[in-house]
Amino acid sequence: MFILLDENLLSKKLKKPLVDAGHLVQNVEEMGWRGVKDRELLALAEAHPFDVFITADKNLPYQQNLRELTLQVVVLDALSMRPDYLLPLITKINDCVLILNRGYLHTIDKTALLSV
Repeated sequence: MFILLDENLLSKKLKKPLVDAGHLVQNVEEMGWRGVKDRELLALAEAHPFDVFITADKNLPYQQNLRELTLQVVVLDALSMRPDYLLPLITKINDCVLILNRGYLHTIDKTALLSV
């Protein structure tokens, strides 16, 4: 899978588990898209084409029409934006990205960790 990490997920610590699982991973800074507004960022990601967009922006599903996307969107719902809080959620992404349909939104939160 070709995965784009939002600018709130720039830590190399968050990228590593995805790369180790065999995914191609870029973040918005590497793509030169830092500071781009969500609507345009999603359009760029689809046109590139990325398969999955991962963000920690819990408001994204309420601010953007995700149903029209061919992109899978994963929202990480953590208590903090610190990498130590997000890393356990990132590791759960491998469990869901292979089964998601395009245009589908999936939220991963601490309850996803209960099955570990």
